[in-house]
Amino acid sequence: MSFKKLRYNLLVIGLIALICCYIGMTFIFVDSKSIDVNQGNIQGADDTVVDDEQLDEDGNNDAPAEDAVIPTEAIELIQYGLDIIANGNGYTSTFNTTIVNEAVGVSAVQYVDGKISKGVNSKGESVSVEENYYYSTESGVAGSMVANFFKGFYVNQTAGTTQVATTKDYNASAQTYNLANADINKIMSTQDALNEYKILQGQGFPIDITKTNCIITKDDTSNKNVRIITVKIRDFSSLSQNFLDFFSSTGQMQDINYSSIVISFTINKHNGYITKVQRTENFTSTAVNVPVLGSVGVNVQATTIQSFKNMNKDIVLADSL
Repeated sequence: MSFKKLRYNLLVIGLIALICCYIGMTFIFVDSKSIDVNQGNIQGADDTVVDDEQLDEDGNNDAPAEDAVIPTEAIELIQYGLDIIANGNGYTSTFNTTIVNEAVGVSAVQYVDGKISKGVNSKGESVSVEENYYYSTESGVAGSMVANFFKGFYVNQTAGTTQVATTKDYNASAQTYNLANADINKIMSTQDALNEYKILQGQGFPIDITKTNCIITKDDTSNKNVRIITVKIRDFSSLSQNFLDFFSSTGQMQDINYSSIVISFTINKHNGYITKVQRTENFTSTAVNVPVLGSVGVNVQATTIQSFKNMNKDIVLADSL
């Protein structure tokens, strides 16, 4: 094999890692023309990130309801906080995800920053809004292979519908988007959305935490305001099928095989509310139908940090993205 051909093949392999970042979070949509532009901003909610040392300032140290019993056992406390995220009145949050993919020693990085909020719209319907801002610092030929666009989900739990939109008319650093120039702006049933996309973040944490499927690796109670509990998933068969199928839902990746999932929960001592979740996933997969190479193995590490505030508050959201 000539040196030029070898270098070309290594470049292709490097681009595969970038492609995997892109295809790992690709979604398919259904059409609707009755959607207003840029409506998904939170009304009357403060987006400042929570400081664990200053919980008084954002109201997250509010006393729990009089009849609330906050668990002290670690797993039960995590379950308590996750239930409030899924079933409480509402919340606002920000997140950032870093996905590092490696194939034959060549790595590439995709970033996804955004917001997830839950509350009610102007009609009093239960809704959630998920904003994903995809970007990468990769340049040159590799830069053309990474994801650089906005992708949003507006789930109306009351109506049973989900709006999905994507556009390249966005600003990742300012976290703004303009659906007047949307590539896709469509509505489908929420069940169809779950069947296709597997995970809608506004519906709650995608991993069940139980005493049988994980082990506690750290339980730090030294902070006066928060308790930080770190768990490691030890039973991957306990993961939901939707979670296991998430990265392969586009049909361009297969054989997802998790090697580790480590999650740290930062929980307010005063009321049991979760203020931060950090999740690191490591898995191997196979990228299929790759030009020149066909199928190739990829090592993936995905780290997501999500910070919550206004937990269990009456949050008013707009009527669409």
